[in-house]
Amino acid sequence: MRMKRYAGLFINALVCLILVLLGNAMTPRPGVSSGNGNPAILLLIPLGILFSVLVYQWIRILKNVKMAPSVSSLLIIALAGYIIAGYAYQLHRLDIYREIQAATFESRYGEADWAHIESITDGILSIHMNNQFFNWNTYFMMIAFSLLLCFLYKLIQGMMYRKQGASAKK
Repeated sequence: MRMKRYAGLFINALVCLILVLLGNAMTPRPGVSSGNGNPAILLLIPLGILFSVLVYQWIRILKNVKMAPSVSSLLIIALAGYIIAGYAYQLHRLDIYREIQAATFESRYGEADWAHIESITDGILSIHMNNQFFNWNTYFMMIAFSLLLCFLYKLIQGMMYRKQGASAKK
């Protein structure tokens, strides 16, 4: 039974990875005009559902693991730090991506149109941003966030259990 849970978690994480890499592959090359809309946004629906299942799977797998509140808190802080660092890294990569776009525009048209570059690299609706939202870093940030929610759940559950146990002894 336990092996089924591990296999389910592995398969779910693998499907999430495939969807993330598919979203990344939908990014047009720098300097290329794109069509209407961003079909990769539709990948957020199955990713959202799979993320919820992933959190549930982590909770089920780690259900019987006894953990001191200090350990849970430390893991939560470490995972939050990882997510914040991943976000900062992603902002840095966005600046680099904008520079790549500018260099491509400059080589093709003789000058970089920064207003256009800012408009195509602003928000999730632009197809040019797919490689910024769907990549290895954001995948690992998603896994880390699912673990963070799992450990947060375990910490709150443990606190409630201890509170109930203390009130039952009175």
